[in-house]
Order: sequence, then C-alpha cells, then structure tokens
Amino acid sequence: MEEDFPYVVIPEEALPAIGTPDPGTRLYRTWGPEEGSGPWFEAMTAIVGPTVSPGGASMFAPVSRAAVHKRIKEGKLSAFCFHVESTRASLFGKQRKKRNTPYVYIPASELKAWAVELEDRIVRLGRITREELEGRKPDWEGEFWGWYSKWRKQQFKAAGKEFNK
Repeated sequence: MEEDFPYVVIPEEALPAIGTPDPGTRLYRTWGPEEGSGPWFEAMTAIVGPTVSPGGASMFAPVSRAAVHKRIKEGKLSAFCFHVESTRASLFGKQRKKRNTPYVYIPASELKAWAVELEDRIVRLGRITREELEGRKPDWEGEFWGWYSKWRKQQFKAAGKEFNK
C-alpha cells in the first residue's frame, strides 16, 4: 500500500461497528441483518465522510467501475461492505428478497486524491499540459451557482424570511 496516499483513518475502536479489513487490503467487511445496514452506514460515514458506490466513483475520478474494483483488490483504495445475512418483512407483511451482493461504499476523499494522481501522471507522460487540463475544469464558483441564489431568494421570500448570502 502506498504510504503517501491520503487514506481515511479508521480508529481501532470503530472496527467492531464498521468491519475488519480483508488481509492485505483496505476492504472492510461486516455482516448483519438488513435493518442493521442503516446504522452501519451512519457510523461508517461519520468516520470516513461522504462516500459513493463503485459505480458512482466516476463522479470524482475519471475511472471505470472495473478500475475501482481492481484498485480495491490491490489494497490501493478503501472500501466498506455490509453483507446482509437476513431480511425483514416489508411494511405490507411480505418477506423481502435477500440481497445477493453487499452494500459497498468508497470514500469520496480517496477518489479525489486518485483523480489528482491520474492527472499528475498524464501531465508527466506529456499527453496533456497542466494548462490544458485546468482549462477543462468548470467554473464551479461562477455561473454554475447562479441558479441557486435566485431560487434560494424565492424560497426565503415565499417563507417570509430575509435572504442573507
């Protein structure tokens, strides 16, 4: 495992709640009933911060789901799995179908760090310049948020409150 990569820090005391890692990896697994998945998710995200599923990793890094799974198996990316052992009845009394696959989540912070690593590599290889790379990123502080302030002002006005940015 890379020593300079900013992995999330998992306190030893949290392992009983969020799971123990598979040997040689940062793949933390735990098992429990379906109704335990919500509390597990809340405990896990309280420790590691925002997370996404492997399919959602491309929101933060230009990678495929297969690349995410490969990096997890190599021990280069943290992942947290909750395996459902038993199901509960639905609100209408029917027995729910048991999940065959675990819930899997990856810290967004590690995916962002991976994206920086990939950007540095393609610049170093000369496939793109840093200036070209920076030019491809949207202006999140400018035009993108323009809709929000107008909408937000309307929400405050409708509620009879004063809007402060």
